[in-house]
Amino acid sequence: MMTMTCQECVEKLQPFLDRELSGAERLEVERHLTVCGHCADSFRFEEGILRVVGRCGRATYASEEFKARIRVVVQTAITDKH
Repeated sequence: MMTMTCQECVEKLQPFLDRELSGAERLEVERHLTVCGHCADSFRFEEGILRVVGRCGRATYASEEFKARIRVVVQTAITDKH
């Protein structure tokens, strides 16, 4: 069994996180991450970025009805001001 280098591991982190690696490749990356603190830190960083991006993608937006009500309030405030 050949030992994965840090460069190989880092190159495979994104496909690993995207679940694009074969079972054998996943195991190899997982093994390396358990013994290499530097690569484990890189993995946690990349994983954190994906988590933040995922949360941003699920952000809720105002409904059209709510936007319409806000427009009325703003327009009324502008009209009352003049």
